[in-house]
Amino acid sequence: MKKLSPRKNLIKSRKDHGMTQDDLATKANLSRAMLSNIERGYTFPSLPAAYRISKVLKRSIEYLFFEGDAHKMSEDKSA
Repeated sequence: MKKLSPRKNLIKSRKDHGMTQDDLATKANLSRAMLSNIERGYTFPSLPAAYRISKVLKRSIEYLFFEGDAHKMSEDKSA
């Protein structure tokens, strides 16, 4: 399985809120193991899970899960 980049903004936001992985996982209705895998870049959350995490941390999904311009769609120059 290919590893994604760690979610640095997610980890920073969680710590800025003084939350452990258990705290955030409970509030976002996720298992701690799932949150750990998301933070380490082993998996990407479903849209509903990403939404719940973003609401708990009061940050946008884009900020938490996308670094730099990686989330921007590239232009299709073949047309």
